[in-house]
Amino acid sequence: MSRLRLAACLALAIALTGSAGHATPSGFAFLEVPAGARAAAMGGAYSAVADGAEAAFWNPAGLAGVRGTQISATHVESFEGLKHDQFAMAGQLMGGGLSGSVRTMYSQPIEERDELGNLIGSFGSHDLEFMLGYGRAVGERVRVGFGAQAVRERIASEAATTWSGGAGVTWNPLRLPGVRLALMAQHLGPAANYVIDGQRGADVSLPAAVQGGVAWDRTLARGLGAALALDTRFTRGRQGVVAMGGELRSSTGASLRMGLRQGDDIANFSMGVGYRFRLTNVDYAWVPSKLDLGDTHRFSFGAQF
Repeated sequence: MSRLRLAACLALAIALTGSAGHATPSGFAFLEVPAGARAAAMGGAYSAVADGAEAAFWNPAGLAGVRGTQISATHVESFEGLKHDQFAMAGQLMGGGLSGSVRTMYSQPIEERDELGNLIGSFGSHDLEFMLGYGRAVGERVRVGFGAQAVRERIASEAATTWSGGAGVTWNPLRLPGVRLALMAQHLGPAANYVIDGQRGADVSLPAAVQGGVAWDRTLARGLGAALALDTRFTRGRQGVVAMGGELRSSTGASLRMGLRQGDDIANFSMGVGYRFRLTNVDYAWVPSKLDLGDTHRFSFGAQF
């Protein structure tokens, strides 16, 4: 892929989504929660960093980096008793990497009261996504990927279901060692509707998004490595977000990370740590809320077999 063609694709994607921030806010907000503690600690600047099984939730082109069989799992403790879990498994197939993943957000029981305020029970809510993804290399420096998902949102006994797809590409320029460019589109599909008392409700649109970024990763002297990433994300119904992240790694397996976000309504700073063993890794991210809703703690585990 020529530089001119890649630049044209980036310009077109930005042009198509530049006005999205002024549209009606979309539903299925759980799909916008950054997946993975490492990604969250780096502020969500991850479209060019994601590799292997965790790429299933970010840029499916990164699935081309799957080696053997890999798993990635994340648990998030959020404000107001909300919990968010993600699990992905990926393996090598058909010359690339194939993944299957599930993502869910659910609440603790919520009190239900009648018109007079009397407690009559409780109800819950959950969001659920099932996704398949595939990515492979096209030449020595370009990787492409595609994904398809089924999405469901339920509140008490009412639910809305739809489907969507996405795609991504990464490019490692020959003349820029350690640099990777990325572009991806996510959650492209029809709106869902709740049906209440036989009446079809208003459209609940997906948070269709385009994200592009660049990452630089190098091994430094004295057993240290570093990564820097810069991303821009445009999501339907929201203003654009600029994310910046950094990571410092030691040959011992320990990592220290930090991220900044500009334009995000909920969080603008994050940090975290990680440790990689030979074939496993554990990661933690701390994301304080700027709305005084409490901090978010994220824990991730990954393994390769």
